Amino acid sequence: MDNNSIKKSKEEGKRTWKALENQWAEAVGFFSAMFQSFVSGFKKQFLGFLLFAVIFGIVGGVFSWFKKDIYHSQMTVSYAQLEKKIYGDMLFKLNQLVQNEQYNELSVLLDLPVEQSQDIKSIKGINIHNQELTTDLSVEKVPFYIVVEVYNRDVLDDLENSIVDYLSHSAFVKERLDLNARNYKKEIEHLTNQLAYMDSLKVLLMSDCADLDGDVVENLNKLNESQNVIFGKIRDYNAALQFNKNIEIMDAFIAQHQSKSKLVIFYVLMGMAIGVGFRLVYLIFR
Repeated sequence: MDNNSIKKSKEEGKRTWKALENQWAEAVGFFSAMFQSFVSGFKKQFLGFLLFAVIFGIVGGVFSWFKKDIYHSQMTVSYAQLEKKIYGDMLFKLNQLVQNEQYNELSVLLDLPVEQSQDIKSIKGINIHNQELTTDLSVEKVPFYIVVEVYNRDVLDDLENSIVDYLSHSAFVKERLDLNARNYKKEIEHLTNQLAYMDSLKVLLMSDCADLDGDVVENLNKLNESQNVIFGKIRDYNAALQFNKNIEIMDAFIAQHQSKSKLVIFYVLMGMAIGVGFRLVYLIFR
């Protein structure tokens, strides 16, 4: 490359750099002027912004003070029949009645007085991954949560039992549970007869105690072992019959409530932010 080409390249580089510096200076000047204009305008409108913020902040505080208290609570349950999504759909239907303020229908389904039904704000089901139960298609028998919001914490005890009854006492589930109970009772009756039969055999084997030989003793030991096994099965079937339920509560409702002071502060700050936003929109479109 000759000297003239090098000289031209340097001059073009200088011109380009100069142009960039000029553009940067213009941009800085533009944004600086805009910022100064904003600051100047804000200073002029400061009292207006402050007035709107104070008024809307007071409105927010008053609203929060007279707002109904809301108690949040969740209950952990295990289940024996159906699948989690089915229970999610059933809880979703309850919540639809709540949101549509159909308290008479809700009262019938939950077997609660209408006044208590009106104290319910929301009902939903979530799985252990904190996902809506209506979208859970898994088949593992993993416990899930029933989450409610109520206006009166005194309704939680009755609501707890009402929701469990509602989920457990559908016609399909009732037939399944009745069938299980009949089968358990038949097994217990059969095994009890087996025990009685073995007792009779033991009486026969031991009828002549003077002639007990090794074979008889061995047979008696086998009978005892078999009876122990049968006794264990009877005990298990009795336990299964006792806990022949669809929904069992593992962790009951406990009311959780946000403190009034924190709620008031939150609504005051939110009201102030809305007030500033309204003032800004007013200045733009006036």
